[in-house]
Amino acid sequence: MRALVTEAWLIASGGLVLIGLLAHADAIVVLGVLLLASSGVSRLWSRLVLEELHYERRLEHTRIFAGESTRLRLSLANRKLLPVPWLEVQERFATPMEFPDASVHPSGVPRTVVLYRNTSLAPNERLSWPLSLRAVERGYYRIGPTRLRSGDLFGFFDREREVGGRSALVVYPQTVPLPPLDLVHARPFGEQRGGHPIFQDPERVVGLRDYLPGDPMKRVDWKATARAARLVSRVYEPSRTRAVVVALNISTLPENTFGTNVRLLERGVAVAASAAVAAFEGRSALGLVANGSFPDADRPIRIGAGRSPEQLNRVLEALAMISGFTTSRLADELAGRSRALPAGATVVVVSAVLDEGLAAALRRLRSEGHDVLVLKVSPDEWEHRAELGPIRVISLDEHLHELEESGDLRLPEASASALPVPPPPRGGGDALPDPRPAARERPDPVATVGGRRGRP
Repeated sequence: MRALVTEAWLIASGGLVLIGLLAHADAIVVLGVLLLASSGVSRLWSRLVLEELHYERRLEHTRIFAGESTRLRLSLANRKLLPVPWLEVQERFATPMEFPDASVHPSGVPRTVVLYRNTSLAPNERLSWPLSLRAVERGYYRIGPTRLRSGDLFGFFDREREVGGRSALVVYPQTVPLPPLDLVHARPFGEQRGGHPIFQDPERVVGLRDYLPGDPMKRVDWKATARAARLVSRVYEPSRTRAVVVALNISTLPENTFGTNVRLLERGVAVAASAAVAAFEGRSALGLVANGSFPDADRPIRIGAGRSPEQLNRVLEALAMISGFTTSRLADELAGRSRALPAGATVVVVSAVLDEGLAAALRRLRSEGHDVLVLKVSPDEWEHRAELGPIRVISLDEHLHELEESGDLRLPEASASALPVPPPPRGGGDALPDPRPAARERPDPVATVGGRRGRP
């Protein structure tokens, strides 16, 4: 809402007082003084109305899977004696996202909508709005910043401020049941290759035996040696560490062809996420390679193999951020990472296309001792399929088609029905009613935006 009183009104009020004094008209003087006083009070009120007004945005979960919902709570606290006679809150959300219990409106920015709230706040009062969000598609969604607009009691002056910063909601890709992949690990006995046929894990002691010449001194159990009065060595459990690196080919069209087949890309992301979950649940070290980059960063998607509790979350988060933009060929990524791959790791390649360069890169990985498995997500015949030689290729097209038909795999589709409705008039209109009777409370310390870690 535009200010109803401008600097010209203040000048006019002063002129009115001056004219009244010159004309000895007390009524005109009183009127001018009242206008000046109300204008001054209104201007001061508008300057102070947004001071000590604290806004909080709290997501129940910051990482969810596509198709799941989470709760969002928007809170306001007026921590001063001056009341807020009216307040307009504009919260921005990235799309596509569904709001079952609210109406959102276009923002003028692509793939962004605005939620409007109109309310007022008494001195030292706090209110909050609960909101439900449903993630429709995988992705990295930003929420905010929030724009607050308020002013004086008479509506003469208004003031705006951006608060709340930005929050992020990561929507993991869907995971689907896959046929048995029969992952064969070329290193069932640990990280190293060659030398002793069995490698032992020094963290796992399974027993004791007499010391043998050649045993390193760090293997000697000195407490057992003291009790037995002879040198005693520890016996370690053989290591069974395994590593699986998922390699996702973001390219979905033949070489030298521009564009992206969204359906095949989403198929590939879902299969890559499902293979990652299966490998991690099988107690394998997990890694990821893709020929894309993270959003807002010129950094390739590469995650080294690891078994930390957060490793699967990191892989799923990277897959959630993948777009159809490729930064290189997958063959080049695999060639640049081949030396960094754990010895004997299983490389699971998820791809819709196969060119000569990728076939050569996969043959080279196999010659270096890696087991290579290719998961084909497209219905097309591959011209260079024969160049893979003995490398296993599993076609998942029919399986994925059945999942799509049954609704177990939901692929995104552009639809005009997803467009939000027009915005309300500024300062009011069809904004949702004020929920204060059920949400008012005394102010307490406002915490920062937070949420729990994802749950794969």
